Formats: sequence, C-alpha cells, structure tokens
Amino acid sequence: MNVSRLMRGVSAALVALGLVTGAVSTASAEGFAISTLSARGGAFGGGPASGMVARADDASAVAYNSAGLTQVKGTQIMGGLAAVALNLDLDTEGRWCSNSHQVWPIPHFYLSHQLNDKFWLGAGMFTRWGLGHSYPDGWATESLGMAYPTKGGAGSALKSITMLTSTINPTIAYKLNDVWSVAAGVSYTWGYLSLNNQVYGPMGMGHIGDVRIHSENGRSFGYNLALHAKFNEKWSAGLTYRSHERMKFNGSVRVRGNELGKKLAGVSGLYNSRGKATIVLPDVITLGVAYKPIERLSFEADVAYTVWSRWRNLQVDMLSRNPYPSTKSGISQQKNWRDTWAFSISGEYWMYDWLALRAGFLYETSPLNGEAYHDYYIPTNGRLQASVGFGLKYDAWTLDFAYIHMHEREVNLKAGGTGETVNGKIGNGYDHTFCLTLGYKF
Repeated sequence: MNVSRLMRGVSAALVALGLVTGAVSTASAEGFAISTLSARGGAFGGGPASGMVARADDASAVAYNSAGLTQVKGTQIMGGLAAVALNLDLDTEGRWCSNSHQVWPIPHFYLSHQLNDKFWLGAGMFTRWGLGHSYPDGWATESLGMAYPTKGGAGSALKSITMLTSTINPTIAYKLNDVWSVAAGVSYTWGYLSLNNQVYGPMGMGHIGDVRIHSENGRSFGYNLALHAKFNEKWSAGLTYRSHERMKFNGSVRVRGNELGKKLAGVSGLYNSRGKATIVLPDVITLGVAYKPIERLSFEADVAYTVWSRWRNLQVDMLSRNPYPSTKSGISQQKNWRDTWAFSISGEYWMYDWLALRAGFLYETSPLNGEAYHDYYIPTNGRLQASVGFGLKYDAWTLDFAYIHMHEREVNLKAGGTGETVNGKIGNGYDHTFCLTLGYKF
C-alpha cells in the first residue's frame, strides 16, 4: 500500500490552516487577496490598482489612500456589500466537474471626520484577504483510481474550504499645505477557517474518511502610510504602502472515518490535535496618477506591487501528544511565490450633476512560481478584470454600483507537487462581482 501518496494529499489540507485570510479565493486580486473594497473603486477596476489612489476623495480613502481624506469636507459615512459569484472547471485525468453556483458576500464600512483645517480622522472595516470554494462529492474518486490502478495508491481531495476575515483600520491624515497631504494608520485583522478534505482508500476502496480542519482566532497587526498630492485642478497623484503582517492562529485537526482512514492519517503524523501556525501576509505598494481634462471627466492610471515572495514556507505544528512517536508531528511545505504587478486604467464622467458613469480595466501577473507550487486550494495564475458602474447623488446622499468581470488564466496541477495525488487542470475561471455602496455626508 502506497501510504506516502495519500499522506502528501492529506497533508496538503493543512495548507489551508495557514490561510485564515478572507472570503473568496478569486475576488479581485491575485493569490488570496481581496480588493473589492467599495463600489466606486470596483467600477474603476478593483484589485490592488484600484483607480482610487490618486482620486481618494470620499470616505473609502481609508482603504485606498488615507492621505486623500483631506479632500473630504465635514463628516461622511459609507457602507455596502459586494457579492461574488465564481466559476472554475476542473479536469483531473479524464474526469470533469464544475466549481460554480457559489456566491460570497464581502461587506465594507467607512467613516471620515474633519477635525479642523489640518487634521482628519478616518476608520474602516473591510476584507483584504480571502479564500473560499467547494467541489462536488466524489469528484476525485475515478481520477485517483485511474492514477494508481495497480500500485495500491490512495489519496485525498478537497471538498470545501471557507475562510473569512475582517480588518479594522483607523487612520489620521494631515494636510501639509495646499498640495501635499500625508497619513498613517494601524490595522487589526482576525480570521476564521472551515475546511473538509475527503480521503479515498487504495484499490478502489472509495471514501474512507475525512480530515476536517477548523481554525479561529487568527489575528495579525499591520500599519499603512500614505501620500497624496493635488498639484492643480487637472493633476493629482497618490502613493500608499501597506505593511506585511504576521498572522498567527490556532486551530484543530480532526480525522474521521473508518479505522483504515484513521491509521493512514496517523502514520503521516496527522491525528486529532490542536495546532498553530504563522503566515506572513504581503506588503503592498501602490502608485496612482489622475488627470482631469475638464470638470466632469477624469482618468487615472495605477500600478501596484505585492510582495508575495514573503510567503516562502508554511510550517504547521501539532500541539497535542503524538500517538505515533515514530512520525513527525505537523508539516512543512515550500511555497516560494513570487512578487506580482498589477496595472489599471479607469475613467469617470459626470453626465449630469446627479449621475456619474465609470469604467476600468486591470491586468495582474501571477504569483505562482512553476507547476511544482500549484494546488487546488488557491487556483490562481494571473487575471484580467473589466468593470463598469455608475454613481447617483441626491442632496447629502450617494449611491454607487459596480459590476466586475474577472477572467483567470488556466492552472496546471502536477501530482506530487504540493502534495496533490492526481494531475489536473483548472480552466474557464471567472468571477461576476456586483457591489453597492451607500454614503451620506453630514
């Protein structure tokens, strides 16, 4: 019986323990980042290059470029919700299935307040990191049998994964003069994970158990710095930096099923236990330049650099007593992602005093560093996004709407790479995102 193949697949489930970081794996940014932070920013392209770095002229600047808060007079509140529907088609050595019909909500809320002519305060609650999808029951059974029909092979397959986080980000902005503004803030992120990994026995034994992981109390702290310049009525620019964060969390591993399933998992060092891990979330640097040729029309071009190379290794340590002393407790996996670039261009036109039309386009490179580091948990390999939206204004109220269509490049998965037990291909990946934000100025 080839236990090692099964153990590589079961161990891969623990990768998710290190990713207690969000709501949707494919919502607006590469890796497991989430960047649908408001409807207006979403209409400008979304993603890390949001089209709001140089504009930054409403309360959502807390998330995009907090130095831009100095353009927001008085007090403003904004809140809303994005809904993301995703699709992925999976082909594993002759067996095809679709990961679709899933809708994930992503809320956001912002508050800004002008203290005087020099100082502004702001606060926001939003989602920066995310991962979540599911596969049909038994999707890998035939593939595993085809892959190892005579070698006694066994394996495991992802059934579902749901990870949620929220970030609270208070900030303060200072207006240096009529051109320059600066800002600084701190952030606190907490997270939750629920995962189900199915285990399949050798020689056509079928489903013999589950490895279920539940993690909560994941938390990290970070900071952000921002600079904004309004050179004149036509030109403005912004520069932001969000620090990397060390997200620490606690969780539990539960092995359920028949005696063979439990024994195979135990031989690999996976057993009912508590666990802990730390993952470094990346720094993000964004630069934006906006141009307003006439009063009602503006354009912005952004570029963002995300330091995904900080995620080089995942170490998960088991805390409970090991009932199998001859095995190593926990896992260590190399990820070796590379840094990514995102580029966007966007436009806004106020057709009437009460109606604005918006559109944007974004391209983002892939963090994956070769097929050896592809897996079923984060099916990401570079993406294109196109978006449209509108804004309505009535008295002190604003209502913004955006639709984002995201297309993902194909991902090839190789057995034995990150613990996967079968070769596979993920294609036809796309998201439909709808976002609505309501605002009010006092």
